[in-house]
Parts: sequence; C-alpha cells; structure tokens
Amino acid sequence: MVKHYWMMIIALLFLLPAGGSAAEQQLRPGDPFPELQLASPGTVAERDYLGLTAPGFTPSQVKAEVLLVELLNVHCPHCQMQTPSYNELFKRIEAGPASRGRIKLLGIAVGNLPEEVEKFRQNYRVEFPILADPGFAAWREIGAGSTPFTIYVRQDRAGRAGVVAGLHRGLNTDYQRLYQSLRQMTDEDPAALRRRAQAAAKKWQARQLPPLLSAAEQEYQVRSALTRHGIIMDFTALALPSGRQVYSAWLRSPQGNQRLFAEVTSRGSICDICHDIHFIYLFDRSARVVGFEPLKLTKYGNVDWTPQEVEKMRQRVIGTYLSMPQPFEPKVDAISSATMTSAIIFDSLAQGEELLQELRAQGLM
Repeated sequence: MVKHYWMMIIALLFLLPAGGSAAEQQLRPGDPFPELQLASPGTVAERDYLGLTAPGFTPSQVKAEVLLVELLNVHCPHCQMQTPSYNELFKRIEAGPASRGRIKLLGIAVGNLPEEVEKFRQNYRVEFPILADPGFAAWREIGAGSTPFTIYVRQDRAGRAGVVAGLHRGLNTDYQRLYQSLRQMTDEDPAALRRRAQAAAKKWQARQLPPLLSAAEQEYQVRSALTRHGIIMDFTALALPSGRQVYSAWLRSPQGNQRLFAEVTSRGSICDICHDIHFIYLFDRSARVVGFEPLKLTKYGNVDWTPQEVEKMRQRVIGTYLSMPQPFEPKVDAISSATMTSAIIFDSLAQGEELLQELRAQGLM
C-alpha cells in the first residue's frame, strides 16, 4: 500500500511540463514547507476548520496531519476548471470519518485581492479557505511558479515545519485518486516520508525560463529604448550580484546629459497555459520610471497586446518611483483580458528597491 502511494506521488512529480524561470520551483520534495506568515481567514467557520484562534498563523499551526496547499489565480483558466474537482475532494474528505479533521485544504490566490477571491469563491461555490496574496509574498517565498500548483504537506508537531511530500503543477481533476493518496499520507511517519521524498528529489531539476532574445538582440532592444531619450554617449551592461539584467547609459539630450538605467525583465506567467512576460523599463538616478517597452506581452488566448494597450500601461507606470512602488488595482491598472500579466508588471517594478540597493553599492545612484 505504501509503495503504491509513493509511486503515485512520484508520478505526480514528473508529469510537470517543461519550461519556467530560474525563480520557479525552488521548493523540492523532502524540504520543510516554508513557515509563511498568513492572515487568518475572515469567517469563524474557516478559522475553526483550520483550527486557528489567533489573527495570524503559520502553516504548521493548522490542525491536520496532511495539509494540501493550492496556489491559484482567480483569472487562470485551469484554476477555474479544477475548482469543481477540488470541491468534490473537499466534500469527500469531510464525509469520511478517517479523513475528516486529518486532511485540510488551503488555497492561496496569487496576485489577487480579497474581493477578487470572495467573488471567485461565490461563483465556484468553494467551501475551503482561500487567502489572498496580492503582493506575491507567499508565492515568492514558496517559489511556486505558475498556477495551479499543489503542494502536499505532511504536518509535523505544532510549531515545526511540515514536510513537502509531493508537488504537482497543472490541472488535476482526478480527485478520487488524489483522495486515496492523501489518506495514505496521513499514516506516513514524517521522518520516513522525508527520506523517501529526498530520494525522489534527486531527479528533480529547477526550471529555467528560456531567453526570449540572444544577447545581441537584447542589447539592440535596450539601445533602441534608450535612444528615445537622447543620444547614447556611453553604454554598459552591469554585472550585479543578483544577476539581474541591467544596463547603464549616459545620454545627451536638449535638456542636458543624464544617466539612465534599463532593466530587462523576464517572468514566468502565473497561469500555466499563458505565455511568459518580457519587457524593458527605464529609470533615472532618482529612481523615477521614465520608459516602458514590451518585448513579449500577451492577454487571454496568448494574443499580443495592441499598441493602445501598451500605451495604457506606459501611462500607468511612467512617473512612478521604484523606491515607492504603487499597489496594483485591477479595475484601474489592468489591461483588459490581461489582468495576470498586468499584475506581474506591477510586481516586478515593486522589486525595484532591491535593485536600487545594488546600484548604490556600486556608486551608480
């Protein structure tokens, strides 16, 4: 029985599609699940379900033997398609005397606001708790990549991080098979399960986001973006400890000489069936964003953005400061049918302070 269960988990691990970015899939089988600092759900019923009494909690405080953590985005088609199956899984767990109270489900909505999550839960009749992660904080700490992304956590003692028993990315509608796997996991000793997971993880490879352009093509695109602001007198590709793709240039313009910086940003899509996101943004020595150029931006159906949509995003981000990131407001900031891509652009700019610190350390700011 245990062998059958473990072969099932391994199968789930390696059915994942190729692709992704260097920031994705840092979590591996056998790792301790991150002790995320999460806000407790808003209703008493949800808090009781998770066994919580405080306004905030960490995953290890959830009263269960197995915790299924589901990372999703409310605009992701596969997340929407998977929800009915997970609703059935939840009902099956709660109806079974051997599973009720021992297995819990917890959703984390990546890049979504609480009101978006509430609408999603109402539309799809979701009964298990889903927490909003509008600033990508939980997503970033987990290193989860695209959604839907499921993590099977074998809980340990309260206050001690659980063990990542398995990972699954992509649509999973076989709730009956998943239920059996979770049931068998409840009987596994966490230490023994950790050893098995670590053995399976030897075959695990972190995903890399394939480059969109060659080095020469990328430099050309950056130079082209910079020339809109003046004549390039000096151009340098910076070598930063973080590995971020940043260029520095001195420009001559009617307004005088100035130094501008350009970062080429490449991010994996939140949604597992959407294209990755690639763009360039420019900023000056005051950390003010002065330019925005798409390399590859798509919306629903993986259709490229129109020039009008690109211009709308320019108007939203130009004039903002990397040192004072603007919160993403979907109703105002999102390009129609490209909410997830828009959220990633805003989140990327919100990571600007870390870049500024690197530039200051090199005496460039």
